[in-house]
Amino acid sequence: MRKVFMVAILALAGCGTHDRCTAPPQPKLMSLADMSLDDKANALGVPPSRVPGEPRSASSYGALMSGLNDNAQAQSAYQSFVDHKNAALRQQYCAENEAFKARGMKDEMGTIGRAVMSTCHSEDEAAVLAVLLKYRNCASGNS
Repeated sequence: MRKVFMVAILALAGCGTHDRCTAPPQPKLMSLADMSLDDKANALGVPPSRVPGEPRSASSYGALMSGLNDNAQAQSAYQSFVDHKNAALRQQYCAENEAFKARGMKDEMGTIGRAVMSTCHSEDEAAVLAVLLKYRNCASGNS
């Protein structure tokens, strides 16, 4: 009986952890040159219904884009939009990276979630808890 018990323990010990998680990739930050027409329309507050579907075929597209690109007010709105998007990407990456590092911790998720939110200066508790759960499931082999 004791021999069977020892064999069972050794067999279970050989299984080890099933952590197959990979670190989150570094995000590609947006620049002014990367902005699409939809991004520019969003930055200027233009409703999606007013953005032309095929703008490059329109004869006024060049004039429209040169007018917007030369406009200092539009450039300021574009820069603000890009800064906001990049801040959101950095915050999301921070939360994912911290959740990845904490995937094996046995503390309560709420406690770790508050720590991650504090570290990443995030107010979105639901998103932080979701990414924590994702990496905890991954670390336990339930991906």
